Amino acid sequence: MSKKSVNGAYWQKPPAKRDQLVLIPVSLEEKIPDGHPVRMIDEILDTFDWSEWEKTYHRRIGQPPIHPSVLCKVLLFAMIRRIRSSRSIEYEIEHSVDFMWLVSGRTIDHSTISDFRRSFKQQLKGIHQQMIRYAIKLGVAKLSELCIDGTRVRANASRHKTWTAERLEKLLKELDEQIEKAMAELETNDSVDELFDDGTRADKLPPELTNIKDRRAKLAELLEQTQEMDRRRKADGIDPKKNPAQLPKSDTNARILPNKEGGYAPNYTPLTVNEMTNGFIIDADVLIGNVEHLHVVTTVDTIGDTYGFDIRTLMADSAFATGPNIAALENRGIEFLSPLSEVECENNPARRDDPSAPVASDEVARLPVNLQSKTFDRKAFVYDAEVDKFYCPAGKTLSRESQETRQTASGPVLKIVYFGDDCEGCELAPQCRKNPHGEKGRKLTRDEHEEVRARHSQRMSEPKTFERYKQRQHFGEMPFAVMKTCFDMRRFLLRGHEGVRAEWQWCCTAFNLKKLVTLMAALRATQEKMVAAET
Repeated sequence: MSKKSVNGAYWQKPPAKRDQLVLIPVSLEEKIPDGHPVRMIDEILDTFDWSEWEKTYHRRIGQPPIHPSVLCKVLLFAMIRRIRSSRSIEYEIEHSVDFMWLVSGRTIDHSTISDFRRSFKQQLKGIHQQMIRYAIKLGVAKLSELCIDGTRVRANASRHKTWTAERLEKLLKELDEQIEKAMAELETNDSVDELFDDGTRADKLPPELTNIKDRRAKLAELLEQTQEMDRRRKADGIDPKKNPAQLPKSDTNARILPNKEGGYAPNYTPLTVNEMTNGFIIDADVLIGNVEHLHVVTTVDTIGDTYGFDIRTLMADSAFATGPNIAALENRGIEFLSPLSEVECENNPARRDDPSAPVASDEVARLPVNLQSKTFDRKAFVYDAEVDKFYCPAGKTLSRESQETRQTASGPVLKIVYFGDDCEGCELAPQCRKNPHGEKGRKLTRDEHEEVRARHSQRMSEPKTFERYKQRQHFGEMPFAVMKTCFDMRRFLLRGHEGVRAEWQWCCTAFNLKKLVTLMAALRATQEKMVAAET
C-alpha cells in the first residue's frame, strides 16, 4: 500500500515494521555471488602453506585463536577495499556481508587486527613469495625482465616538531645538570644502608635517575645521527648552520625530504621490484633517506636466490645508474637499462675531430661551464683511452699523476688524478682554473667505472634499446599510483622503521592479490567462452 502525502505525491510504505522478525532465514552463502572477488581471494589464499604462521600460535593459553589465514584474508581484502583503520575493519566485519562471509560470521576485535598487522612480517613475506610462485605457475608473471623504482610516502610524524643538533646539545646539557644534582643528593646520605621509602638501598640509583640516564642515552644517539647528517650535508655544499639536519620527534627513523607536491615533510622511501609482464611486485622494502641506488645489487641477488630464476634484464631510472651498480650488474650478466644522470651537452664544441687542436676562438663561449666554480666543466675536456690522457680546449694534454681511493655513498671508489702538462701562460687559464697563476695545472679525475659508464651510454643511445626502456614507466611507476590512489597509501599509519616496513609489505601483497584476482577472472571468462563456443 502507498500513502498519499500532503502535496499529493504517493510514497511507498515499508513492507514490515523494523521490530518485525524475518521469517525466512538468509544464508551468507546465498548473498555472495559466484564471481565475487572475495570468493577468489578465499580460494587463492586457501591453497597456501600456513605452517609458519601456525607455529606462532602453538601452545597458547586461553580460547583457541582465530586461524591466521582468516585474519590475513581480512586485512588484504580490507586494503583492496581502501579500508586501513583497524576500527573500520571491525565495523565492516559486523555490518558488511562480504566481510561476514569471509570470517564465517565471527566477530573480531580491532585490537586483534592491529596486533596481527604489526606482527608476522617475516611470515607475510613468505605469503608474498607463495603468491608470486602462484602467478608464475599460472603463467601471468615472469622474472626474466624486472624493473626497480622507489617513491616517497609521508611518515606519521609532524614536520614542525623536530630535533636538531643544537636542540639536542642544549637538552643533553640540561639532563647532565639534573644527573649531577641527583648524584650529589645521593652522596649526602649518611650511610649506604639507609633505606628509601620504597625499600631500595641508598647505594642503588632511584627510578627517577635511571629514567633520566635512559633518556640521555637515547638523545645522545639522536645527536650522533644529526651530526653525521650535518657532516654529509656540508660535504654536499649545504651549510649546516643555515640549514641544519632535522629528525622528526614522533618518528626519528623518518627523514624530512621534498615532496612532489611541493614543500618538505617527514617521509620514508619505499622500494619495489616489479616484473615486466603484468607488473607484479616481486620484492618490496622501505628505506630511510635517498639511498635506493645502494640496494640494487643486494635486492637482485636476493630475488635470484629466493626464486631460483636467472634475471636477464633490469630497468631503472637515472638515479640508479651509478658506476658501481652498472659494473656489478654487468659482471652478473644482467642487461641494465637506465639513462645516465650525466646528460651530454648538445653541440658541445669540445667534441672535435682532432682533440689536439684548440677549440675555435668563436666557439669557446659555448663550452660547458661548471656553475659553482665558473670554470670549464669536465665535459669541455676529451679523454683519449689509447694514450690515457685528457685534451683541454686549448689542445694541450693532462697526464696521469696519481690515484687514490675515495669513500663515496656507493662505497670506496678508485679515483685517478690528472694534471695539466703545460698550463702556464695559457690564454684560457682564467676560464679554466680558479687560480690561473698556480704552480700546478688544471686537475681532473676519472674513476674506475668510466669505461663501464661509456659502454652503458653507448647501449642506451641505440633506438631499439631505448624503446624497450620506455616500458619501465608503466610497470615501474604504476604500482605506486595504484597503491596511493586506490589503497589510500599516501601516509603510513604505523611509526618506526619495522612498523612501516610491515605496513608496506601488507600493501604490496594486497596489490599482487588484487592483480591476481583480476587476471584469474579474465582467464576463467575466456575459458568459459571457449567451452561455450565448442558446445
